[in-house]
Amino acid sequence: MADDADISQARQEREQAQRDKARGDTPYEPPAGRAGDCDLCGEWCGRLVGGACAPCRDKHGLP
Repeated sequence: MADDADISQARQEREQAQRDKARGDTPYEPPAGRAGDCDLCGEWCGRLVGGACAPCRDKHGLP
């Protein structure tokens, strides 16, 4: 008969396997960026994504 520790370990292993499967084999690729002036605030930034700098993307909830 399995004790609580064995049951917990088996559940954790199943959950980890599900997370690994859901994550997939493809690594995360950040969106491409370019340097220039932000379309929203007008400040120069070394990396704009969709024309917006990181602070503006955070402020306005943009990807």
